[in-house]
Amino acid sequence: MHNNPLDKFEQGIQEAYKNYELPYSSSEWTQVSRKILRKRLFTSLALWGSAAAVVTVVGVSSYLILSNPEESSVVNTPNSAEVLNAVPSPLPSENDSLQKNSLNDLLQDFSTNPLQLTSSEMASVNANSFNLSSSNQISEVTEISVTEVPSEVVEISKTSLLIEPSVRNACAGTEVNFNAKNSPKNGSYLWNFGDGSFSNQENPVHIYKSTGTFDVSLSVTDPNNGQISTIAMRDLITINPKPEADFDWTYTNNPAGEPTAKFVNTSVNANSFVWKFSDNKTSTEVSPSVIYNTKGKQAVILEVHNSYGCKDEQIKIVQVNADFNLNAEASMSAQNISFMPDALKKGSNKFKLTVYDGENIVFESTAKNKAWKGETKSGKKAVAGQQFPWIVLIYGENGTDARYYSGTLTIVP
Repeated sequence: MHNNPLDKFEQGIQEAYKNYELPYSSSEWTQVSRKILRKRLFTSLALWGSAAAVVTVVGVSSYLILSNPEESSVVNTPNSAEVLNAVPSPLPSENDSLQKNSLNDLLQDFSTNPLQLTSSEMASVNANSFNLSSSNQISEVTEISVTEVPSEVVEISKTSLLIEPSVRNACAGTEVNFNAKNSPKNGSYLWNFGDGSFSNQENPVHIYKSTGTFDVSLSVTDPNNGQISTIAMRDLITINPKPEADFDWTYTNNPAGEPTAKFVNTSVNANSFVWKFSDNKTSTEVSPSVIYNTKGKQAVILEVHNSYGCKDEQIKIVQVNADFNLNAEASMSAQNISFMPDALKKGSNKFKLTVYDGENIVFESTAKNKAWKGETKSGKKAVAGQQFPWIVLIYGENGTDARYYSGTLTIVP
């Protein structure tokens, strides 16, 4: 009796699966059994259809032979009944081809979607390095690797989270604005500025007080799915040292001299300086001196810079207590008129003294030992009760930048 082709098909399936090393799951192998049952059903129907066709052909041929006397010898052939009633088995080549096609179809289904599992079930399958070979020439499956990628990850990869600072290099004390690019709307934020400071704002502003190079990281939680996205950027912010502006001052003039303030620069980490005084006067000296002609509060501003382009500013107030009038006498006796302000006598600057009688000039001098003796334009001596205005111009070392002083001398008895 011939072997059932379905048995051979099952044997081929068993031989093919000997080399598979899959984790056992009753639900998964139940699906395999169902698939095999469907294959057997289709194969059985095909075989029974073929058998029915053969029986029909044999029956028709027998009828024709029996109806022809000349061919009656075929009916009397030994085992003729056995020939009529037997269901011929498929030829070996046809049977092998059927098994190979059916098995290849099944393996093709497995290579396309193993066990037809869902995506979550597929993630538990780890079928590595399947090498199938048999006498039935089964197709070879080299490797199956199943990985389920969440849709949220795909979206984030399209628009990656980024950190955008307002500046990459700044001076200590500078405000740096941070912007979270491609972040989810209404998300939860956690910033780490790398200097021990944190923020939960979406776009924070941070002031770096210490110098150095800092890493900055950001974690954002999406409110829609709870997914956390994190980005860390190394050496993102460089903070350069900032100079510190400061100064002191002292008066260097003698009691009879004009108020002269000497400014002593005590700034740190600075290599250039700009001084700003009253009357729009400026200086770039390290420690300048300034002469004040009027009393009151005088603002002094020092702006310093360093090689990193960082700057600092210091403002202080200098108090001048009295007008400087060259220590000139306000009144003088008519018998002892000799007018030359003490500041001009003791000073070394060039000057010009002019004495007026009303609007008329009665005396001029550029020498400290040449004082006014009370002469008038008419040649007469000044008398008690008269007043004589005076003006002094004191020149700088180069003979320019004259400073103006004025007063009035009253003649008394």
